[in-house]
Formats: sequence, C-alpha cells, structure tokens
Amino acid sequence: MSEFSDWFKDTFKKCYCEHGNLIDEQRFAEIVQLVLDNEADDESRSIFEQKIKSCVKSNFTFEKEKRIKDEIKRKLCEHKAEMPMNLVETIRKSVDI
Repeated sequence: MSEFSDWFKDTFKKCYCEHGNLIDEQRFAEIVQLVLDNEADDESRSIFEQKIKSCVKSNFTFEKEKRIKDEIKRKLCEHKAEMPMNLVETIRKSVDI
C-alpha cells in the first residue's frame, strides 16, 4: 500500500462520523478535487466511488464540484479567443484542467 493510499484512507475516514454520515465537507471537497484531477490511485478511487454511491450528501458534493470544474472548462473554451493566453493558462493550472 502506498503512502498516498494510507493518507487517503485516513483523511477519508475523518470526513465521516461513526454512523457514516459526512461531517467534514471541506476536507471531503479536497478529496473530491484529487479524484477529479485523477490524482487518486485505483484503491483510493474505489473507496471513494463506493461511498458516493451510498451517501447522498457525498454524492451531491462530488457532483457539485464536478459541475463547477466542467463549467469552468466550458467557459474557457467558449471565451478562449477573447482572453489573453496567459490568463487562460493561469486559470487552467489553478483548476487543473
């Protein structure tokens, strides 16, 4: 098991109470970004996907973050010609697209 997997599991557990309910939305949103940026390994992604299938609040948070990232990507493509290239690159790097 990698250091990342250990960190991911530990951090992921801290997002939930003993009943399995999401209690730390900010920490969970950070984990969502790792998943959306394809930085999570297969084991971590599997743990994440299993949880969002069974937890409405987790799924909602994931879908919300995914929609925001998709909207930024869409807007960048839509207005690329109107923006200075360095601005486009700065935005892309900041949201990892």
